[in-house]
Amino acid sequence: MARVFTSSVAEMLPMYESTTAADFVDYGFSIGTKVYRIIMKALPAWLVTMDKESTSHGGAEKIRLNPTEINKRKLLAMGAHYIGEYIDIIGNGKNEGVCYEKYITEKAGQEWRKDSIPYYIDGDITIDGVKYQIKFNRASLANIETIKKAVTAKGFKNPSLFV
Repeated sequence: MARVFTSSVAEMLPMYESTTAADFVDYGFSIGTKVYRIIMKALPAWLVTMDKESTSHGGAEKIRLNPTEINKRKLLAMGAHYIGEYIDIIGNGKNEGVCYEKYITEKAGQEWRKDSIPYYIDGDITIDGVKYQIKFNRASLANIETIKKAVTAKGFKNPSLFV
């Protein structure tokens, strides 16, 4: 049975993009044992999908990245480049996103520490005054309620203008 969502990528991605504190997304993905990286100003809608959190995490609707094989080929055509082997970057870590964020942060010469700062407050890393949101493979971007709260907090009076 197909999942039914109350929101759509077409509705939520522009809201997410307009409320993010980051200037760019640093996106890593794997193909087999190789890891690739691309830095994007905006996320293409074809790379984002609707999903739901597990019931143990509340079951809320969210948008997340959807790196299908076709999407990975598109990213390579857009300039994604090989940065290393999966085992060297991610290792045997349980959370790929945390491992990738740690790797990128340390490669930038900064000390990494886990935080839970919302995407609309700050990026994951700042380099020379430029903020980056760091994501890997099937990373969640934000749940729908968080995006709607960010739109309200940023003072957008009419969220329907984003559609």
